Amino acid sequence: MASKSLAIREDVYRKLSEAKREGESFSDVIEKLLERRGDLLSLWGAWEDGEDVAFIETSVKETRKRPRTGYRNNP
Repeated sequence: MASKSLAIREDVYRKLSEAKREGESFSDVIEKLLERRGDLLSLWGAWEDGEDVAFIETSVKETRKRPRTGYRNNP
């Protein structure tokens, strides 16, 4: 199989090296990370404008307005 050389920063190399399991190549690690990322474009337009979207937007806005409380401190 053909290969390519890439120049990466030292900090990125260390992170890839830490993510690499025994027997894995750096290509395996990069491929695994890219697959895990997912394809957000496939979700584009999944929800059409409508009542559901308006309800969710309103709920998120209202939740963001509320003061944050420490859940661990609540009985």
